[in-house]
Amino acid sequence: MAVVLVCGWTAGPVAAQESPSAVTPRREELEPHVIGTKGTTAIGFGGYLDRTYSSERVLPTNYTIQIDAGRFVTKRVVVRGGLSGSGSAGGDDADDRPTGLGAPALHGSAGLFYYLKPQSMWSPYAGAEYWMQLTQRAADDKGAAVGTLGLEGAVSRRLAIFLEGGYGLGLTGPDEKTNRVVARAGMRLKF
Repeated sequence: MAVVLVCGWTAGPVAAQESPSAVTPRREELEPHVIGTKGTTAIGFGGYLDRTYSSERVLPTNYTIQIDAGRFVTKRVVVRGGLSGSGSAGGDDADDRPTGLGAPALHGSAGLFYYLKPQSMWSPYAGAEYWMQLTQRAADDKGAAVGTLGLEGAVSRRLAIFLEGGYGLGLTGPDEKTNRVVARAGMRLKF
């Protein structure tokens, strides 16, 4: 019994000597660094490289700057849409840019993504997107269905970074089979 009283008596003066800043954590430490939860909205910025392969011709490599907006509609599912503007390098027609597949253009995308661990600092995710070329489009282009895998990490309570890649099939028709390979990296601001 005497040992307990001595420990209690010794701890009292030491706790009283600590400064208030050591006892009170900063606001940033209190708020969790998580990818998101139901109702979280994120605006993303990034860029990627895009290479479309064709059985008929050599198409250029495109570079793209993109912006997207997504919202967690459940604690794991995100609905995301975005716009991408691209330029181009290489290909059979480097001087005379064609319209249609592989041409530098403005693209729109929309999809659903499933996050495995969105309440943690890092979360892998998978999703499916529909991509449609909005400018420089050929008449028979019906877009592409793309499967995506990615990893997103919370840098702070308001900022996350992401890295993702995808593979998809063009919906152009039976004459020409096309595949789409995409890779993106960027950041997302959370609201």
